[in-house]
Amino acid sequence: MPPPAPPTVLVPSERAVVLLSCALSAFGSGLLVATHALWPDLRSRARRLLLFLSLADLLSAASYFYGVLQDFAGPSWDCVLQGALSTFANTSSFFWTVAIALYLYLSIVRAARGPRTDRLLWVFHVVSWGVPLVITVAAVALKKIGYDASDVSVGWCWIDLAAEDHLLWMLLTGKLWEMLAYVLLPLLYLLVRKHINRAGIGNTFQGGANCIMFVLCTRAVRTRLFAVCCCCCSSQPPAESPASTPKAPAPSTPRESQKSQGTPGDLPST
Repeated sequence: MPPPAPPTVLVPSERAVVLLSCALSAFGSGLLVATHALWPDLRSRARRLLLFLSLADLLSAASYFYGVLQDFAGPSWDCVLQGALSTFANTSSFFWTVAIALYLYLSIVRAARGPRTDRLLWVFHVVSWGVPLVITVAAVALKKIGYDASDVSVGWCWIDLAAEDHLLWMLLTGKLWEMLAYVLLPLLYLLVRKHINRAGIGNTFQGGANCIMFVLCTRAVRTRLFAVCCCCCSSQPPAESPASTPKAPAPSTPRESQKSQGTPGDLPST
């Protein structure tokens, strides 16, 4: 077996940028997961897809952070583990990103609803978790994941450059799915934009897609918006209840005023 390649020297600024990027990615993904856990009334289908994408991104950021922080100098067991986790998470992230775009396309253009979307969610799970898992297990079993001397990464482990077919495994463990995502995502979004233009709607797609995903597809948000609109449309102030209005005292009769001052019969007799 040939000796490992000499590591590529990484300047401290590069390491700092990568660590900061991983930390921000983990924070953002963790925040999305936390909001999903804290507010059950916001758990729509689109947000569930976003949750699974956030979980994959969280695992990917954590594995990259460990790899850059560890600064591997050669093959080791934790290098293989870190490379396997980052390969699985990164590949799964690409699949979930395409799944969200496909869900938007089917919901807006094809108007897919009900049981059809439920079956589609199961397909997304099988593909987005199953395919990356099979690829990662095969790469680890065939000893394709290992030390890459930071030649094709920035501090973390990925495909062992000593393998003869390392280019093929680089495609299978990430680059192929990344390139497919770059082709499919613009295509799906262009189809959605074309459908929106046919309807008379001329706003930009990004804002419309976000509104559909995180406002219109969320029952709690729809209810709160409806309540706000009802309050704004109401022009009459609420009527006061009869119990809250003070009553004017009844006028006293001369007989009652005379009793209150006392009668001569009430005076003590001598």
